[in-house]
Amino acid sequence: MGADRRKLIHNNERLKRRGEPLFMKSKNTDPMKRFLKKHPFLAETERVYRLVDAAVGTPEPIQLPARAVTKTVAEKLPILQQETYRKRMVRAVYLMQEDVFARIAEADVPPLMQESARDYLAALKPLRKAAKEEFIIAVLTQDKKAFAALCQRYDLNEGFIRSTIWRIIAALVPAELKDPTMWNPDRDQPRFSENYCPVCGRQPVIADLRKYRQGRARDLVCGGCGTRWHYTRVGCVYCGNTDLQKMHTLEPEGSDIMRLDVCDACHHYIKTYRGPVDDDTSDFIYRQDWATVHLDLLAEEQGLQKKGNPILE
Repeated sequence: MGADRRKLIHNNERLKRRGEPLFMKSKNTDPMKRFLKKHPFLAETERVYRLVDAAVGTPEPIQLPARAVTKTVAEKLPILQQETYRKRMVRAVYLMQEDVFARIAEADVPPLMQESARDYLAALKPLRKAAKEEFIIAVLTQDKKAFAALCQRYDLNEGFIRSTIWRIIAALVPAELKDPTMWNPDRDQPRFSENYCPVCGRQPVIADLRKYRQGRARDLVCGGCGTRWHYTRVGCVYCGNTDLQKMHTLEPEGSDIMRLDVCDACHHYIKTYRGPVDDDTSDFIYRQDWATVHLDLLAEEQGLQKKGNPILE
């Protein structure tokens, strides 16, 4: 018997005598389980979110070549606002949307969601292709008035339909384009640092502070397609105000990992996450948004407005 094996047997016998387990159980590393253990009241929200995910599925992402990225960097024109790629995305969503909404209508989701999905399917059924695409185009181009008019015409749930179309769009965007390193391989020399998403053009829904060198760097997260990109630490992410005298933060007691960055110039705010990171997906940061809805209520009481949420705009 080798020396190493004798040593292992000796150690196991010693652990037995001490009543200790022979093998350490691996820790539960599932970030979702840890999150729900900490925020059990969000279990139903997470369940419904995953059911919609299942309805959307994992489609093949559309092709968005390197030259599209190059044009975005050079002209600051988001990829999906470039005509060629906007049309490509509209067609891809058109081919998916009725199947997705049909699955939601049959899923174990709240009755209002089921009813809203059925209403949308009924509205789409008699329409020709171009008319069906009008909904998608209005969402993708962020034409709020046009989309509101369409939903009003057919008596549809505007927030639900818009947010679900964005979920489909997010599934069709290649994962590598959502990574902040795609847009800024070197944070010290950013290629894209605008206050809107480089992929779809939406404004951010939340910010994320990460350790960088001796301080921290700020990433913004798109509430539509899920892309992350770098943005300067100082300044309002919505109106561009950089006058610190017209900005302040709200750090409510008991919320050390999330604060509100408030702009007194435009009266908007953005939540800024400062806590530990379980993973780098946009889902992770969205969950932090859900868990701090009380901060949104606090901001609303002070007359502040939230932006970037596809349910709201």
